[in-house]
Amino acid sequence: MDPSPLAPGSTGGGSGSGPLPPLPDWVLWLQAGFTALVAVLFVALLVQSRQQTSRIQELQQRLQGLENSRALERTTGLEDQLRNAVERLQTLERDSSRLDVLQAETDALSAQLRQLARPPAAPPPPGSGPGPERGGSEGSWPGSTPAPAEPAPLIQPGGAREP
Repeated sequence: MDPSPLAPGSTGGGSGSGPLPPLPDWVLWLQAGFTALVAVLFVALLVQSRQQTSRIQELQQRLQGLENSRALERTTGLEDQLRNAVERLQTLERDSSRLDVLQAETDALSAQLRQLARPPAAPPPPGSGPGPERGGSEGSWPGSTPAPAEPAPLIQPGGAREP
């Protein structure tokens, strides 16, 4: 048996340009097995990465949906607050207009009361002088007190006076 120039322990001193000896069959099968293993692993990694990509997209869509639903809930809450504020403002405006109407009525009634409290501008009948029995001025009789004033007649809406 000739030692092969590539065998361990050989000095390499033979013909260096000679053909290499054929490889045993099991090495070829081993090489084919490793190639198939690498191909299968590559396909498995490719399938796994595609699954992960689809899972990531699904999770992103779920997250976007949750964010949208939260934003919708916030928007709905804000809409409810705004609706309540508008209702309160409308109630306030109605109450304010009612107060304005009531104030106008109060002013009108006060003016009517002042008008009724004033004595008529007509001159007193002839022959009646100031005296305590007719409600003259305070200083007309020494030591006298003025007589209570007679109530003025009420004016009806049609302009007629009540006695």
